[in-house]
Amino acid sequence: MKEVLKIPSRVKVTDTNDYINKAAIAAQPILSTLAQLITSELLDFTAKIKWNLPFYEHDKQYVSIAAYQAHVSLSISADLDDATLTAAKTAGYATGQKRLNIGLDQPVPVALVRQVLQLIA
Repeated sequence: MKEVLKIPSRVKVTDTNDYINKAAIAAQPILSTLAQLITSELLDFTAKIKWNLPFYEHDKQYVSIAAYQAHVSLSISADLDDATLTAAKTAGYATGQKRLNIGLDQPVPVALVRQVLQLIA
């Protein structure tokens, strides 16, 4: 009989602070800084937990944060524009179509994060 491998699920969280407190120690300062930037830059956005991750939403726009083994991701509902992609690459940060990745060994690029958040403000 073949053994079925079960993929571990994320630990259940109740809010952003709970998520940050349950994340890996190395990710916690990055997550905290991102959460503070999001709440100070996007005043009309409401914090929620979706898919067991912190989300901030307003109308059809959203931003989320997530901790992974080697980085923290800041994802938004809009595509990153060319200027933001170039700024991130120049500063040494990985990106995706709608996300900025911050390595656990990298400082939070505050100006770049603000630039990303302005795309959905």
